[in-house]
Amino acid sequence: MKTQFCIWLVHLLLKRKATRQEINDAWKKSAYYDGKDISRNTFLEYKRKAEELFEIDITCDRRTNQYFIEEPDALESDQLKKWLLSSLSAVITIEQSKNLSRRIMLEQTFGGESFLPIITEAMSSNLSINVMYKPFWYDEPYSFMLNPYFIRLFKQRWYLIGFSHKHKMIRVFAFDRIQEVNITEQKFTMPEGLNAENYFFDNFGIIQQEDIKPETIRLKFIAEQGIYIETKPLHHSQRLVSKNSESMIFEFYLKPTFDFFQEILSYGSDVEVLSPESLRIQVTQCVQCMAAIYDINRPSS
Repeated sequence: MKTQFCIWLVHLLLKRKATRQEINDAWKKSAYYDGKDISRNTFLEYKRKAEELFEIDITCDRRTNQYFIEEPDALESDQLKKWLLSSLSAVITIEQSKNLSRRIMLEQTFGGESFLPIITEAMSSNLSINVMYKPFWYDEPYSFMLNPYFIRLFKQRWYLIGFSHKHKMIRVFAFDRIQEVNITEQKFTMPEGLNAENYFFDNFGIIQQEDIKPETIRLKFIAEQGIYIETKPLHHSQRLVSKNSESMIFEFYLKPTFDFFQEILSYGSDVEVLSPESLRIQVTQCVQCMAAIYDINRPSS
C-alpha cells in the first residue's frame, strides 16, 4: 500500500493543497482505500517515500497546516518523473482491477527491459560497459565497449545511446538486439552540457544523422486528422499556422530523417507536404513507386 499511497498523494497535491485530515478524508474515498486509516507516523513515513521516489519536497504550511509540493512545475516538466508517475499509477490501477484483465489491452515493447537495471547502474556511476550486440543485418553478434549516456523509449522499443569505443562516435543501439552487458571498472566523463533532451532536440524520433540539418517543414492535414495532431503533437516545435473547416496547416522545425519520413507516409492521403520542396519530392517519388506496385491494370505476378 505504501507505493499506492505515495503515488496517490503526489497526484492529490499536484491538484491542491490539503491538511492531513483532508488527505485522510480524500484517501477514504479513493479507489485504493483498503479500510485502513493512515496514522500520523505512517503518513510521515509515506510522505518521505514519495519525496524520495519523485525527488520532490512536500512541505507543510504551519499557518494553515496544509501540505503542498514545492516547485510542482519542476515535476510536471521533468519527462522522466512525469512518465514514472503516470506509469506507476496505471500499473497500480490495473493491478487492482485483475478482474478486468480481458478488458484492458496494453501495447507490448520489443523486449530488452532485463538490461535496464545493470545499464542504469553503470550510468549512475559513469562506468563503461561491455556490450554483446547483434544488429538485424549481422549473422553473428559482436562485442564493444560503450559509455552509456542515455536511454530512450520510442515506439515500443528501448534504445541505449552512448559513445562506442569501437565506432569512435555516439551511436544508438536497440535494447532487444543486446545479448549481454557487463559493467567495467573504467570511468568516463559525460560531455559537458550534453543531455538526452538537447541530443534529440531537433529529431522526430531515434535516428540521429549529422549530415541532415534541421529545417522548417509545413504539413497540411485534413481537418479530422489535424484535430488529433493538435492534441498529440508530432514534435515539440509544432506550431499551428492556419485552420479552417477543411484543413489545418502545421509548421515544424526538425531534421527530416527517415523516421519522420515514415511518419508522414503513415497518414496517407490525410496529409500533404507543403514545404520544403525536397521533402515534397521525396514523398511524391515514394507515392509513385507505391502506385506502380498497386497498379490494378498490371497483371499480377
